[in-house]
Parts: sequence; C-alpha cells; structure tokens
Amino acid sequence: MILRRPLALAATLTAVAAAAALLAACAASGSAPTDSGGGSAVAVQTPSQSAASTREALAKHPIEVVTAQFGVFGADPTGRRVLFETDNFPAINAAPYGWYVMFKTQRPTVVWREEFELPEPPPTWGPGEAMGIYTISPDRRTAVTERIVPTRLGFIANEWRYAPGDPIGAHAMRVYIDGQLIKDFRFKIEEGPGSEERNPHGGMRRGGRGPTT
Repeated sequence: MILRRPLALAATLTAVAAAAALLAACAASGSAPTDSGGGSAVAVQTPSQSAASTREALAKHPIEVVTAQFGVFGADPTGRRVLFETDNFPAINAAPYGWYVMFKTQRPTVVWREEFELPEPPPTWGPGEAMGIYTISPDRRTAVTERIVPTRLGFIANEWRYAPGDPIGAHAMRVYIDGQLIKDFRFKIEEGPGSEERNPHGGMRRGGRGPTT
C-alpha cells in the first residue's frame, strides 16, 4: 500500500512558508529573527538543500544486497516453504511466483517498490487496485506496489498468483529500495492448464489476481 501523509506535508509547507515570510520581512528591515530566548533563529533549509541533505544521509548508509532471487514458491520434502528459482514456468491457477531480496543497511527503514509489467493488460487486476494495495499504469499493463518496512530483518519479498485470463508471454518485475534499482527480473509464463480455462461465452474467465504480501 502506498503510504501518504498529506496533513503532515501540508503542515510542513505552511511552516516553511511562514519562516520564509519572516526572513523576507527581517531582510527588508535589516534585523535578524530571534527565538523566544533572544537568540538567533534556526536557519530554514530550502527544498534543494533539504534534498541534498537527504541524499547525503542515504549515501552514508548504503544498501548492500546479499542476494536477490525470483521463481516459483513451493515446499520442500519437510514442508518448509522455499523458492524454486526459474525464469520460465507454465500457467497454473493460483501458482505463487515472486521474489525476495536479502540486504544489509544501517538505515532504520526503507521503502521498497515493485513494478510488475505484463505483456498486455489483464482482464482484471483484482480487488487490490480498488483497495489501494497497488496502483495501475495508464496503459493497464503495470502494477506498482510500495511498502515502508523496518530493516532489522534485512529481508523483503512479494508474490503474485496466476489467475485464469492472465496474459501469457514475457513479464518483468523491477524491484527498488529507496529509489535504487536492485533487480530487474525478466521471466516468461507459458501456456498451461490455467491459461486454457475459458468462460461459457468463449472469453477468458476473470480471476482474482493480486500480491499476497
């Protein structure tokens, strides 16, 4: 789900605007703003200075990727959930596929972003679109999912499940952490039992696709 904080942003912009007006007034009068104790006021950063400070802070705590893998999720003989690496698999209804990334960083939280691109628009993107779990591009081919997560586990992942009517062919999943492209997964979904299911009217049956994390 994309997290937004419009109220906090509005309050911040209002405070910056007020501070800028105060500085302008003081410049015109030749005086300097002071705090309630009579000392000098704290300088207000411009947007460009704030962006530079953010970039500097991120640079001090880089992201070290330990591993990044894509495939089909399943279970080993003991029942433990595992990822079987592959970039080519058949269309099977409800078959889970996706990725995981293990990383190291000193940042307390990160924002990961997934761009899931299909070869053509699906019949439906499922209920997640209306729920705001992900957003869809104007051409209806790409779903964008974002999450803010703590870094103490050093692990992020996401998966989708094939639904009847989903496109066959070349797909892509691009994974970012704090705006940095971590991995561009390319894979192909081939014809399979799931792709052959059609409704009584001859069209593809619409499924309930969507991420499961």
